[in-house]
Amino acid sequence: MWSRTKQIFQKRPLLMNMMSFGTMYVSAEVAQQCILMQMNPEKKEINWNMVKNYAIIGWAGIGPALFYWYRALDRLLPGATGAMVVKKVLTDQLCSSPACIAMFFTGMGVLEGKEDVFAELKAKFWSTYKMSCCFWLPAQAINFALLPPYTRVAFVGVASFIWVNVLCLVKRQEISEPKTESLEVPEKVAKD
Repeated sequence: MWSRTKQIFQKRPLLMNMMSFGTMYVSAEVAQQCILMQMNPEKKEINWNMVKNYAIIGWAGIGPALFYWYRALDRLLPGATGAMVVKKVLTDQLCSSPACIAMFFTGMGVLEGKEDVFAELKAKFWSTYKMSCCFWLPAQAINFALLPPYTRVAFVGVASFIWVNVLCLVKRQEISEPKTESLEVPEKVAKD
């Protein structure tokens, strides 16, 4: 089975990586919703519209973007020596991670029909990026040091199942409105 899967990944890497990545996004969202249904008896069914949004982001957005990103990264920084792995991991975290976070929150905002599609990105970017560093730096070190290039996006897809569960939790957090304190002008000053 593994040799057949390997052949398919080598023959049609973009399609296979898109499918595996998109499937991980959908699986993570469905898993999250099932957990929430267990915790909240009032929630009785899967929100298929939200699942569809995750599918679109995974299959048509982040999956293909990462496929081409990793191909370019391997050409730019070839090899798997210790120093090269460090360069790849840092380059990936500094370039790809912010772009993927932006694509996720902005894309979801568009798919959800939000008026300000950037509001959630603005509110959640830095905390999500910090979590991303803690998760993806070690994951990508394994990816670049031990795996052949044609399996990299698939590995990221599997790791993404865990990561997207984190994103699902972050996505469900309400955006807190910044507190604005009203400035009261003393009556005497207001009359002057």
